[in-house]
Amino acid sequence: MMTNLQKNNLSRAKKQSGVVLFITLVALVIMLIASVALIRSTDTNLLIAGSLAYKRDVVNQAERSLPVIRARFEAGALSSSAAKETDSLANNYYATIQASNAKGIPNILLDTDGFDTTFPNNNITNAAAGITIRYVIDRMCLATGAVSTGKCTVSKAGTDDGCNVGTCETKLPGPDMPVYRISIRATGPKNTESFIQSTFTI
Repeated sequence: MMTNLQKNNLSRAKKQSGVVLFITLVALVIMLIASVALIRSTDTNLLIAGSLAYKRDVVNQAERSLPVIRARFEAGALSSSAAKETDSLANNYYATIQASNAKGIPNILLDTDGFDTTFPNNNITNAAAGITIRYVIDRMCLATGAVSTGKCTVSKAGTDDGCNVGTCETKLPGPDMPVYRISIRATGPKNTESFIQSTFTI
């Protein structure tokens, strides 16, 4: 027959084992939550790394397209100075500065459907990489027609303005050349996009 002391010890042991079981279950739940959080964090990091890789590739493809676009501009229908004095939508070209957003991107590039309607034939595509290059060239002038320093941004050429060396910038010899701007919107896989710009004179 059990004594009262033995009964109390047995009851206390049962209560303690119940507490241990509860603590163990709580610990398991915490470990499960931590495991799920770790897996989600890993997936997010992999997704971010993949997106950055796509983004870098899109930027590289956009930069590679710059000489192709310049070659089209310099050797095609716009090769003469007179041809550059008016718009040529067939060559993605405007003879005047185009309206841009706050970041300096021409508005025409912000609407892909409108762009493809206006310039249906000149996109540069890389089917293997899934990349499409849309571009527009605009002359940094306020009006069409012949280039003049009053209405166009020009390269720092022309005759010296009489400044003494060391006190102001001396111009290079030669005619003032208009500045042209290439704006590119590159679209790649997983909706990655990059915008780049470059200016040049010829």
